[in-house]
Amino acid sequence: MWADIGLFYCAFFWGISFVSMKILVGVYPPCWILFLRFFSAAILVYIFFHKRIHKTFKHDFKSGFILGFLLFIAIATQTVGLKYIGGGRSAFISATYVLMVPLMVWAIRKIFPGWITLSAAFLCVFGMYLLTGDEISGTFNIGDFLTLICALTFAIQVIAIEKFTQGCDPIVLSFVEFLTHGILAFFYSLIFETRNELINIESLPELLFTIILCTFGCYMIQICAQKYVKPSRAVIIMSLESVFGLLSSIIFLGEIITLRAALGCALIFVAVLAAELEPLIKTHKKI
Repeated sequence: MWADIGLFYCAFFWGISFVSMKILVGVYPPCWILFLRFFSAAILVYIFFHKRIHKTFKHDFKSGFILGFLLFIAIATQTVGLKYIGGGRSAFISATYVLMVPLMVWAIRKIFPGWITLSAAFLCVFGMYLLTGDEISGTFNIGDFLTLICALTFAIQVIAIEKFTQGCDPIVLSFVEFLTHGILAFFYSLIFETRNELINIESLPELLFTIILCTFGCYMIQICAQKYVKPSRAVIIMSLESVFGLLSSIIFLGEIITLRAALGCALIFVAVLAAELEPLIKTHKKI
């Protein structure tokens, strides 16, 4: 139950972070934001958990590095892909990782996710189709390809988290993941991006919110929670990020919700509810 609540927390704050990120991308280049987010989050983890990090750092370094590398590839391909396709189309293609995860677990581990989970994943992706509007039509291009890589990498990362947390300290995994992602983002930004200033004081509240709650808090909780929640269920819960993102845009940015988007939100909620009730349904059938 607490693991599920933790994933709901992640979805909620990741959704709200769309507002702060919209402000930040008007001030900083994308990968410079990622460097500030993840490197700062790594410093926070070290401040609070340095004893645990020193104790098992070598043992868990490889696993944390893989997670950080996968996360960077996913976010970087999504960011570059946005240069060629619209935000709605990107959001929809990225959301297909919700369906990829149970299918990949089924293919790799020969574990059938269950008809309820599989149906919920399909329903969730269809909900995202409605939520993202009419932008998803058009010919396939390099932006679509990069965003598909993003979705595939996200799916692999979610499955890898579930595997690595069984034998590693989640806190150390988080530290190495943040550090790896931050360093990779720094060098990418150094080579490919230009910026006018290192830190903008006016946008500091949004930056701190994104670092402390949406990065340090959310990604660490995700790793800890996924130790107790199977990947196919975890991604369905985390798909609520898109719903909370839309709601926060309506509340804080004054965006208008359409009937189609509202129906998409409703379908995603139904999918999450089905994933949450699956254990109870199975128990009832056994009785």
